[in-house]
Amino acid sequence: MFGHTSRSPRALRVLACAFAVCALSASGAAAPAAAPRARSGPPPLVRYVALGDSEAAAPGVPRQVDARCERSSNDYPSVVAARLRPASFTDVTCTGARTTDLARGQFPALRLDTTLVTLTIGANDFGFADIAVKCSALGLFDAAGAPCRHLYGSRLAGRIAATAPKVSAALRTVHRLAPNARVLLVGYLNLIPDDHRGCRPRELFAAGDLPWLDAAENSLDATLARTARSAGAAFVDQRRISAAHDICRPDGVRWTEAIRPTRPAIPFHPNQLGEAAMAGQVLTVLASR
Repeated sequence: MFGHTSRSPRALRVLACAFAVCALSASGAAAPAAAPRARSGPPPLVRYVALGDSEAAAPGVPRQVDARCERSSNDYPSVVAARLRPASFTDVTCTGARTTDLARGQFPALRLDTTLVTLTIGANDFGFADIAVKCSALGLFDAAGAPCRHLYGSRLAGRIAATAPKVSAALRTVHRLAPNARVLLVGYLNLIPDDHRGCRPRELFAAGDLPWLDAAENSLDATLARTARSAGAAFVDQRRISAAHDICRPDGVRWTEAIRPTRPAIPFHPNQLGEAAMAGQVLTVLASR
């Protein structure tokens, strides 16, 4: 789910206007007016730019097409673009990206004629990847306890609160640079279950840390949803559709890999099934308008 020590498929449907041409009677006589003839306009043009972190870039998922950003040709933005067939598609998602990285490496892709932007960001600002790795290691020595919760205490709430204004500022910049675009903030897949049954011994999180981590995920997701609404963007909820596809599910069911991946992906990130599911949710949101 989250970037290294830690981008999404949305299309702005630009509606073509249909102009009705009415044939007027040549004479002022009582001859009935001709029926209006509708002239179809040009096909909708979608110019799509994908921004974000590793959740969107899909590191480890075949086929990797950008070594620096560990970006896959099967990341969710590419799957969305394959369905939408946009007039242009630019994917600048990059593993490890934080909100501070967007200005230099990703925002330059935005244009005045961009009509759709997807953005997945925030997890690296929050630092969830480091937290997940640390918690997994601590669980190795205290399987029945909650060592990670005791280590971090209430600090995660502060980290999540500090992430919100950074994401909000990023969305405002997107709106400024691409004023004609439909903007979607795409959330993260569900990673941690609140029930540890089925996790151990394959996964190493302590039993008491799993519900605590799940609550942190829920809090981050809710924060992103509120931030999107306040910044005039649509939020694409991925946690709801992935609740039964967390890291503790069997191979072929889980959408996110854990510390020891069994499908091509890096730890705590979506596999190809997860990226496809994320794309489907983005397309659903796009079709709802």
